Amino acid sequence: MIDVDKANSNKEKIIQTISTRGPSLPVHLAQAMQLSPLFTSAFLSELYNEGKVKISNMKVGSSPLYYLSGQENMLENFIDYLNAREKEALYHLKKEQILDDELQTPVIRVALRAIKDFALPIRITIGGKEKTFWKYYLIPESNIKPILDNIINPKHKEEAKEEKHEKQLPLEPTITPEKVTEEPVINTTISEALITESPKPIDSEENISVKKTKKKSKDKETKESKFCENVKTYLASKNLEIMEMIEEKKKEFIAKVRTDTMFGKQEYYIIAKDKKKISETDLSTAFQKSNENKMPSIILSAGEPDKKAKEHHKSIKNIVKLDKL
Repeated sequence: MIDVDKANSNKEKIIQTISTRGPSLPVHLAQAMQLSPLFTSAFLSELYNEGKVKISNMKVGSSPLYYLSGQENMLENFIDYLNAREKEALYHLKKEQILDDELQTPVIRVALRAIKDFALPIRITIGGKEKTFWKYYLIPESNIKPILDNIINPKHKEEAKEEKHEKQLPLEPTITPEKVTEEPVINTTISEALITESPKPIDSEENISVKKTKKKSKDKETKESKFCENVKTYLASKNLEIMEMIEEKKKEFIAKVRTDTMFGKQEYYIIAKDKKKISETDLSTAFQKSNENKMPSIILSAGEPDKKAKEHHKSIKNIVKLDKL
């Protein structure tokens, strides 16, 4: 017989836990509640059907996130689980607030349809034709109409800019007889006059800034190469051939590799990290990459997995391997 009071009590505790922790995975809620994952999933399903919790479209590993109404902005804490194209689409949308679907590249259009938690469609009929726009999920409702108007009627926007610019223009400069040369310039525009009389300094602040940035980047690359070279040396010692370089940072190296086995070529997704501890998040990321790329992952690090990571690794050890540098 089902203890209704106890079930309701557990559901209330789940809501309180999500309220404190923010968007959460079922496995983490089960650990916090000291319940089996099966019972926790059942309670979450009931809460979702009752409209008390929401489920993300985004997956962390193979599970969605459960969150409460009002915690939508906290979903961005998990954008590292999106692929590169989806991140690019999200950053572009966040910057522009609203995007015209037709004006985007095919890759971005596909990505916008995939990031349903962050990109919400708006469909408008213009001249008898339905158009799709995408709005950033946190944009205030009051901002939607003016932004859409600027996208749909860019001419009005440009006219307003031109009108403002004309009001700010200085009076047409006059040329005194003393300044007239033997070959006067006829019909010189204001912009041309300004360009002629305002040559760019050889060492402007902009140029100096660029030089400093280039020098800083060069120094950074020198520092970054040491860890990456150690990883490459390690891979070579294990007869792991680099198929594709994905990322090369100061403390992180990501690539696809392959090696010969008695059953043929075997491919791996390598994630090397220069850190003292391997976290549960590191394992979840590797697991997600395995699913996306249809190959097992290997996490390389000089560090050891922490307590939670060790426990989590037991359930995915056939997919995600741990190895020491």
